[in-house]
Parts: sequence; structure tokens; C-alpha cells
Amino acid sequence: MSDRPLAAVTGGSAGIGWDIGHRLIRDGYRVVALDISPGRTATEPAEYLSYVELDVTDPVAVDAVFSRLERDIGPMAVLVNNAGIQRHRALEHLTWSEWSAVVDVNLHGVFSCLQAAGRRMLAAGGGSIVNISSVASRGSAGRAPYATTKAAVIALTATAGAEWAKRGVRVNAVAPGYVDTGVLQQGLVQGTLDIDLVLNRIPIGRLADVQEIAAAVSFLVSEDAGYMAGQTLFVDGGFSVDYGVPLVTPKNG
Repeated sequence: MSDRPLAAVTGGSAGIGWDIGHRLIRDGYRVVALDISPGRTATEPAEYLSYVELDVTDPVAVDAVFSRLERDIGPMAVLVNNAGIQRHRALEHLTWSEWSAVVDVNLHGVFSCLQAAGRRMLAAGGGSIVNISSVASRGSAGRAPYATTKAAVIALTATAGAEWAKRGVRVNAVAPGYVDTGVLQQGLVQGTLDIDLVLNRIPIGRLADVQEIAAAVSFLVSEDAGYMAGQTLFVDGGFSVDYGVPLVTPKNG
């Protein structure tokens, strides 16, 4: 058993999940990165970090892994539901396999992990879960399955928050905007993203740093957020509150 409380991060071996995990280590947790491949955990080992293989689309595997973590490390104090994938394609050309792949990971996977962790946290009398949604939950051209699943995550978060808060388990979500990660850089290289158009839509005028997303997760699982349940915290530089029509100063003053 660890003397540090256990935090599990799905999709935790790369991308935003990697930085979330390291922020939680700084906060005093023992972190397990649950992912389909070891990613950075294989090349950048860190104290209080371990990797466990998990396909979040397999509910039997999810339950088995969560039981093993509880047995080997201790009760799960925090779950961050971060695993997610994207498929870029115009809606009329989107294939069923592309749609299903995104739904399986981004929604079914979130549900399976949420339920498996929630059951154990409820039995233990407490815990905190943070689901990772997205500013794309408002709708995003070319990303129908991603936007749909991220919107569904917000509804699932609100429902779980309403059901479990009185029993000591807080469920909230973080909805990142455009983050300076490898995924975004890949979009720039492939030509599916125009950085100038993106930056012009962000009131703060820059991309998010991954550490800013990790900080939001850190806040939500802390006692400082002890009165928050079922909420989605948008960390997007103001993107979601600006619908794109700029303020124009009248010529006559």
C-alpha cells in the first residue's frame, strides 16, 4: 500500500494526461497512467508514477484493473477521465467506423471508468472525479463525433455530480480550449487548422499551456473546490464566451 493517495489518469502516458499526472504527483498523489501504450512512461520514468495498460472501451478490463489498483495500492482518491481520440472529416463523408471509434473511447470509455471508480469511491465514502470535455462540446465543424461525445461528457458529469455529491463523491469536468500540444501541431502540419483564425477567436490571444489545464484539474480535485459538483470549468481563454463578432467603436464617438 502507498502512503500517498491514489490518482488514476486515463490516457495518462502522453499529451495533456501526462501533464495532469505530473501535477497530481506534485500535489502529493501516487499516479497511475492508464493507457493503451506506455508512451512517455517508458522513456521518462518518474517517482510516484506507474503505467498500467488499459483499453477504456473494454468495461470488463476497466473493472479488473480498478480492482487490482485498489488491492495493490489502496483506495482510489482521484480519477481523471482524460482518454480521448478524434476523427476529422466532413459530416456527410464520416464513416460509421470513425463515428463508433470516437464514441467508444470518448463516451463509453468515460462512462465505464466513471462508474467503476464511482462505485468504489461511494463504498469508501469519498473521492473526486474529473472528466475532460472540450470547448468543442459547443459544436465543431469537421469533428462531429468528437464534439458530440464531449457535449455528452458534460451531461454525464452533471448527472453524476447530482447523484453522488451527497454521498461524498464529487464529479466535475474541465473543458480545455485550444492547447499547445502535439495534436494541435499535427493539425497545423496537415493543414486542417489555421492558427491565425484560431488565435483571432481567443480573447486572451494565445493558446493554452498544458500546465494551465493541469492546474484546473488540480483545483477541482482539491478541497478548495469542495463546494463544486457537476460543474464544467471551461479553460479556453474566453473562446466559448466570444461568438466572433468584434466590438466596433462608432465613428462618431
